[in-house]
Parts: sequence; structure tokens; C-alpha cells
Amino acid sequence: MVTAIQPKAAPIEPPVSRAAGTGVAQAAAPEPAPATAQKAVITPPERTKVKMDGEMMRKNLQDAIKRINEMVRDGGRGLNFSLDEKLGRPIVMVRNLESGEVIRQIPTEVVVKVAHSIENLKGMLHNEVI
Repeated sequence: MVTAIQPKAAPIEPPVSRAAGTGVAQAAAPEPAPATAQKAVITPPERTKVKMDGEMMRKNLQDAIKRINEMVRDGGRGLNFSLDEKLGRPIVMVRNLESGEVIRQIPTEVVVKVAHSIENLKGMLHNEVI
């Protein structure tokens, strides 16, 4: 079976006119849409209103940290979770159970000190009256 391949029709281009004396070709202005055409109106969806209670979240986090520490303590591991009050960030410490020495802290003690220094600096910059 032989099928004949037919060439595609050339796209129709708008008529071109030349501006008087310039020799530059200009495309004809498109015709306005008919008065009967209606434009589609797109309305965005309503934004979801999220209510957050910071104090309740902090309390829930502290309760969760307390439960985790109890579970880890019962397992005989030297793992401790805490919440830095000034930063509001959790801190994880791994300790040697025999000596009490801190083996690892996440974030490190240096990072915590730098974050405290930045918080103190922000307080001085915002609270000072000029």
C-alpha cells in the first residue's frame, strides 16, 4: 500500500505595506476582535488563612522534648534534647554516661554562642534611641 505525502499549506501572513519614502516594510495592524467576543474572567482562589499560636507551639515542642528525653533515658543512652530559650531552637547533646562529658552537640557550642551574640547585637541596634 502506497500513501501519498502531501505538502503542508504555507501559513497565511498578514499583508505587508511599505511606509511612504522609507522603504521599510510594516505589518498591517491586526483587526479588532468582534464586539460579540467575550473575555474570560479568571479569579484567583481564596487564600487560606492560617492561624498560629507561637506560645502553644513552644509548649508543644517542650512537651515533645520532655517525652523524647524520657524515652531515651529509659533506653540507657546519653542523648539529651533541649530547647534554647533565647534562640527558640532545639539543641541535641550526646554525653558519656560514665563521665558526663559532652561528646557531641548539634549545633555546636560555638554556633550557639555566635547566635546569642547576634541576638544581643540585634537587641542593642533596635532598642537604642538616637
